[in-house]
Formats: sequence, structure tokens, C-alpha cells
Amino acid sequence: MTSYSIIGGTGDLGGALARRLAAIGREIWIGSRDPAKAEASAAELAKDFPKAKIGGLGLADAAARADICFVTVPFAAQENTLTQIRDAVQGKILVDATVPLRPPAVGRVQLPPTGSAVVDGAAILGEGVRVVSALQNVGAEKLAAGGDIEADVLVAGGDAEAVEVVRAILADIGLRSWHVGPLANSAAAEALTSVLIQLNRRYKLGQAGIRITGKSKALEAAPSLSVTGVPGLPLFDQGDDLPAAVAEAIVAAGLGLQDDDVLVFAQKVVSKVEGRLVKLSSVEPGPGAREAAGTCGKEAALVQLIEQESTEIMRVAPNVVIARHRSGQVLANAGIDASNITHEDGERALLWPVDPDMSATRLRTAMETRFGVRLAVIISDSLGRAWRLGTTGTAIGVSGMKPLRDRRGEADLFGRTLVSTVIGVADEIASAASLIIGEAAEGIPVVIVRGARYDRDEAADISGLVRPLDEDLFR
Repeated sequence: MTSYSIIGGTGDLGGALARRLAAIGREIWIGSRDPAKAEASAAELAKDFPKAKIGGLGLADAAARADICFVTVPFAAQENTLTQIRDAVQGKILVDATVPLRPPAVGRVQLPPTGSAVVDGAAILGEGVRVVSALQNVGAEKLAAGGDIEADVLVAGGDAEAVEVVRAILADIGLRSWHVGPLANSAAAEALTSVLIQLNRRYKLGQAGIRITGKSKALEAAPSLSVTGVPGLPLFDQGDDLPAAVAEAIVAAGLGLQDDDVLVFAQKVVSKVEGRLVKLSSVEPGPGAREAAGTCGKEAALVQLIEQESTEIMRVAPNVVIARHRSGQVLANAGIDASNITHEDGERALLWPVDPDMSATRLRTAMETRFGVRLAVIISDSLGRAWRLGTTGTAIGVSGMKPLRDRRGEADLFGRTLVSTVIGVADEIASAASLIIGEAAEGIPVVIVRGARYDRDEAADISGLVRPLDEDLFR
């Protein structure tokens, strides 16, 4: 795993950057002129992020321990700091966030005679260091708070590969960035800091930032979607803290979460922690269940559970009971399943969560609080479909998103207005996630889907996907 040093990591900007990197499980070395201060800062950070590897050292030692170095010291300390770490960073990428602010006139642009503090810093370090300029215009307070930052980062540098490495790191910690050209163009970002300070003072803004507007045709032409399983999760049982375990696994794997990611949870893992396992020996089947069991060949206790979880039994045939679940969804056996659960003390069955939408909301709230980002959550199960063989991942509960994406009124490629195009986007995302979750011994009950297009909605629920009874032509 790539390691990072933050030279000046005990300061406001450095400390905020350290928190962002620690939150996604990176190895971090905090560097300070006072090693004891660096160690104390690292120890405090480790309390909040116990899964991350965090240490504190002197300036040169911290720089030597890391693959990539961030410099976040004040302008007055830049020259001395870079001189101390120069030998330790040869051949490495160094991200310089220095801004030439000269107190008390920090609201006035005061660039050095050469035009850029970062360019001057690169001259101190020599050609053996791959210097990139970034982070001059992001307020430390906003960066430390976590969550979405309504500001872009300008990244300058002549080494295109190094720039893209830095931009990838910024994306991992939730920042959108733009490559703005050679290192000399850092002067623009450095000067903007004083302009933003003036805006903060004059208009009482909370750490103003910049945002690059316009749409990239290249990006629009090549949309992408990533589906990533969360590894290292245990076998869950009733009462386990599911969101805490998932958060720890995400951090340990170095994955991180970004705004608009969708977390897809397999229904089984949610049902298990909510105590929805039922011993069949504890169920007393009624006459109707016994009669239906004779037709379908299933245990009468299981058929009784299906009846209890349903508003209507629609079809009974050998080896199958088609039921309308109390959530309105039509499926086999009301979603009750006996696979991937233990049967040590007798046959057991696993029911859906009592309220899958509410379960999704609890999970979303916990994960958003932990990572400081806006998410959507889907609870998914594998269901069969009428007129098709095989099962696919299907959303049975949602939170933070509309389960449908209504595109009626939009134009197609030839300008024709769409009149009936409504996409079951929650089911599409669930189906993509099921390729990773699997059906047998994969052991991946949670998936991160990034890049999916959906409409955010804090109040929407799965009912939007269920066809109303008066539109059911096959009842």
C-alpha cells in the first residue's frame, strides 16, 4: 500500500488532510520540526481511525518513510522545510500546498518575484523530485469536517504522470480536481487564496472555494460504472453492528466512499442482524398451510411462514409458492430462504426484514455519518422473473434515491420525445451488484457501486417500483 507523509501535519491544513487519508485507511507519517508533537498528533488521530497506520516523526524521517510527500507548512517555513527534506524526497512525488501569504496583509496578493512559491520550492528540491502543486484553495476547516466539499482543486505540474497520481489521491478523499497546466501556473492558485480570503471577510462566507463550470464532452461520451465488493466481512449474527463492521472493512481495504456512491446490502445479512431467523420447529402450521404443503411438497411450517409474510397466496404448484409479500412485491415463497444460514439446532428459515426501506435508511444514516458523504442504500435479494429463467439481483428496499428514473419528456438520439421510458434504476444497480455478491460461497454481502445515475430522494421508498394492483393485467 502506498504510504504518505504530511510535512506540517500538525497544522490546520496538514491535520485536515491527515484525517481524510486516515478515513480511507492509508498509511500516514506526520512530520514536524518537533517529533514529540508529531507523535502526539498521530496518537490522537489513531484514536479516531484505529485501522489506519499512523506515525509521527521529524521532518526528514517522515519524508523518508513515505512514497508520496505532502508539504503543508506556512510560506515563512517553506524554504527551511524543503531544505531539510530535500535528500529524503529525491525520486518521489511531492505535493506542495504552499501559499505566499505574508501576515498581516494576507488578503492581498503578494507573489514572490519569480511568480510562484511552489516554483521556488521546486528549485530548492532539484530536478530529482516530481513536484506537483495542489490544495491552495481548499479551506482546512472544510477539509477536516469531512463530507462533500463544494470547491475544486487546481493541480499544476509538468510531470503528467505525477499529476494524475495526485489527482487520483484527491479523488479518493472526495475532492474534484483539474490539471491546469505546468508548475508555473501554480501562481494562479496561490494568488486566488488571497482573493478568497477577501471574499470570506467581505461577505462573511464560510471558507469560500472555486468551482470549474461547464461540461466535458469527453467525459460525457465515456461514462463508467464500478462495482466493488467489500472484503473481509465476518459471518453476521443477530444484534451485530452491521454498519460499523462494514465501515471498518471499507477503511481496512483502502476503498473509501464518495458522494453518490450506492451501497448494496444482501438481504440475508440485513435479516440476520435483525433477528429474522425462525426455527421451523417453533411454527405451528394451520389447515391452509397443511393443504398447500401437500400440493407444493414443502414443509407445512415453511408454508405457514409464507402465509404470515404475505397478503395473498397467488399460485401453489409443485416445489413453488408464488405470494404477494406484504411489501407488495410478488415472488416465490415470500422471499423466505434457507440457504447460507446454519441449521445446527434444526431446520431454520430466514425472512425478509420487517421493513426493508427502514433498514436501508438506518444503514444509510450510519454510513453517511461515519464517512461524511451522501449515499444511497439498496437492500437486494435474488428473485426470479415471470417469463424468464434464472434469478437476478432485485431491490427490495431503498433509501436516499428514487427507485425509478423517469426519462419521459427527454429526447432520444434523433430528437424524438420519450413518452414511456421509466427505468427501474434500483433494480439495475442491484442486478449489477449481484454479480459480485453471488449466490453460493462468495462471502461478499456488501458492494459499493460508483458511477450509477439516479435521482436523489430522502423520502422515496420501494413502493415506487411496485406495479399498482389496478395495473396488474395478469391477476
